[in-house]
Amino acid sequence: IMENNVPADLPKLKVDLSKFKRLFNLLLLDELTNLNEGAKVEMTASFVAQDSGTGELELVIKDNGPGLPEENLRSIFDPFFLRTENPHEFGLNLMAAYFIVYHHGGKIRVQSSSNAGTTFVLNFPLSPPTQKNLGNQDQEFISKVLLNDQLWEKLLSSA
Repeated sequence: IMENNVPADLPKLKVDLSKFKRLFNLLLLDELTNLNEGAKVEMTASFVAQDSGTGELELVIKDNGPGLPEENLRSIFDPFFLRTENPHEFGLNLMAAYFIVYHHGGKIRVQSSSNAGTTFVLNFPLSPPTQKNLGNQDQEFISKVLLNDQLWEKLLSSA
């Protein structure tokens, strides 16, 4: 069951529409793949004001599924991460979602615990930075992807 509770009167975002549509396809496909039949996915959104006078849009996608153990949260955007017993369901969808969010100057984080569902929280600036001005996000991107030892070990061992 998909429940859309996104208000229609939210401020508009400046996005690459095809990539943004793909982001939601990837996130919802991941939800469908990893949830039991009859599970519920709820989507909400709100405007979050910033001290600088600007703001961002916060989107929350929450499910009532089995959730993930805390130790798995570090690897959730790893393309080789398995959330299910099906070895064909790697974390490629979530890794691609992470890249799309990053491309839009946003942030994505996951909250989850066993038997309590999983929540994806995405924040997008209303005025996204240019690629030149991503600044601090570059460091987060580097540590999340390029310095991920587990990811590189898996890539090298599968070659």
